[in-house]
Amino acid sequence: MELEALEHIAVVLGFFGGLFHFAVLRPLNNTILELKMTLDELRQDMKRAEERWNAITVKLEGVDHIARAAHHRLDSLINFYEKTHNVKIPHIYSEGKEDAK
Repeated sequence: MELEALEHIAVVLGFFGGLFHFAVLRPLNNTILELKMTLDELRQDMKRAEERWNAITVKLEGVDHIARAAHHRLDSLINFYEKTHNVKIPHIYSEGKEDAK
């Protein structure tokens, strides 16, 4: 009698174990896999964004270098003009700096 009761308990536990697997564990596992795929896509998107950001930074550094060189050339031309024509031209970008010589 005891063996038969254990068999029934084993069958019932097996049934509920299978039911738990299909009702809870399988959907949970699928959700975890979907979350993992979403995180992988997010990592790829972040990597692409970082690469674009780095490219923009490099371009911006080039533009900054060109602008500095242009300002230097303009300053040279202004200084040359001021010396040859004996005038003082106010500099817009040197606001707050001393312009007197």
